[in-house]
Amino acid sequence: MRPSTPGRRSLDPEPAEHGSGSLAAVLSALLPGLGQLYRGRWLRGAALAVAPVGALAAVAALALGVDLVAGALVRSAQLVVAIAFGGGLVYHLAAIGDAFVGRRGPGGLAGRRPREYLALALVVLVLVATYGTVYRQSSAWAGLATKLFTPAGAPPRAAAGPSQAALTPPPAWSGTERLNVLVLGIDSRGPTDADLNTDTMIVLTLDPLNRTAGMLSIPRDVYIDRPGVFKEKINAAYAFGGPDLSRRLVEDLLGLTIHGYGLLDFEAFTKIVDAAGGVQVDVKRPLRDEAYPTAAFGVQRLSILAGPQLMRGETALRYARTRHGSTDYDRAARQQDVIGALRARLAGGDLLLRLPAIMDQVGPAVRTSFDPANALPVARLGSAIDRGAIRADVLYPCGGDFAHCELKEQNDPGGFYLFPVPARVADLVAQLFYDPRVKQEAALVEVRGAGVKNEVATGVSERIAARAYTVLATTEAPAGRTAVLVRNQAKRHTADALAAQLGLKGATPLPAGDATGADVVAVIGTDYRGLASDLGR
Repeated sequence: MRPSTPGRRSLDPEPAEHGSGSLAAVLSALLPGLGQLYRGRWLRGAALAVAPVGALAAVAALALGVDLVAGALVRSAQLVVAIAFGGGLVYHLAAIGDAFVGRRGPGGLAGRRPREYLALALVVLVLVATYGTVYRQSSAWAGLATKLFTPAGAPPRAAAGPSQAALTPPPAWSGTERLNVLVLGIDSRGPTDADLNTDTMIVLTLDPLNRTAGMLSIPRDVYIDRPGVFKEKINAAYAFGGPDLSRRLVEDLLGLTIHGYGLLDFEAFTKIVDAAGGVQVDVKRPLRDEAYPTAAFGVQRLSILAGPQLMRGETALRYARTRHGSTDYDRAARQQDVIGALRARLAGGDLLLRLPAIMDQVGPAVRTSFDPANALPVARLGSAIDRGAIRADVLYPCGGDFAHCELKEQNDPGGFYLFPVPARVADLVAQLFYDPRVKQEAALVEVRGAGVKNEVATGVSERIAARAYTVLATTEAPAGRTAVLVRNQAKRHTADALAAQLGLKGATPLPAGDATGADVVAVIGTDYRGLASDLGR
């Protein structure tokens, strides 16, 4: 280091430390603290580098470990992003300035060569531009999260319905149990349309343990008779009491827990499909509708040919909505086909990069009550499920050529109605919404007919197999009473669940000396009258 001339300030920019201030600024722009380490300021450099990492780790730990924190962060996502980026930029700029001036502090800004000031200015401009670009993208995603996870307000007629406070909120999803979400497609064709009937009602279900999924469509003409709550077709429930009433009625109808809802109107659907580049749908047979309803409450002719084809948003909506020329149950199956095709489309490509802008356009047309803390786990689960592991079904009317039926038709001058047959509904629900732990345990079950006809024991074997039980064999035994016996205590959950299916309080240990190779034995005795779901509710 050169000695300074008496009476004259030294022009040496770094008399107490080595290295270039401009290079140090560049390094701290790449990572706060790196420029300080380059100039030999080890403690300050390490502190500057570790502080933001520690802060982010602490916030992440809180968000992942405390659902309330995660929910609050998502619901206030735009404010959180603004604070995070604003604070981060100020911190980063301070680190760059400190690296540039060195130990001399603010006085170190003087006496520099012009090119050093130019380098510092360029570093600052690049950093600000980078933060601005990333902030715009992040703010868009934050806006998406805020809009998506804002529960829908009650529609105009809901004030005449039951008190929203009287509706019990859904329980939180544990992450390991089956997840059930009600998807409501709203028939709203203009700002003056106050009817807001649900054109589509589908329960989506995810099994997180076995990575399977299912869809169950509920026809719009199903009649619900709940005195003091609701007595009308189920598609009018949304207009009468909002999505929470729709959820409650579906829970009552199916006898299961609905953890949340998703709300979608026609405009949102078409925009999402168009943003995905369309959906690939295999049309089973040609469709022709001479009176398809338009957005202006008119009609138009609709014709869709058979065969695989790429549908844009408007065509996909028409394909999913048309009822003329086919039954309402065919329509439900088409809606499921479109949802499956859209899911497959969303799983690939660069749509995620464009999704925030899409959702910004869609605006309030999409809503969900789902807990944002579970958004990432559900997204990962949904993308990991193979299309072949998704089962789709519909509540069908009796008297047709359907594989099963759960509804009774009534068609008279007073209108067309579908009345649920509780035992049949419960049987289908038990199959589609099976116990995930039963399937995961894969316990070997032996069904023994104890004094009953062979077809009775065989029927039980077939029905519990449809509910994800692994049936090893169907055998005969001396007459006795119905019981569930467990040999392998590691499969106790399956045994107790099967006992509940048979209307029993629980399983009992298998007697010593029984040489069965099964983990669980279901004895179908002379007192057997059917599975628990056979009893009407």
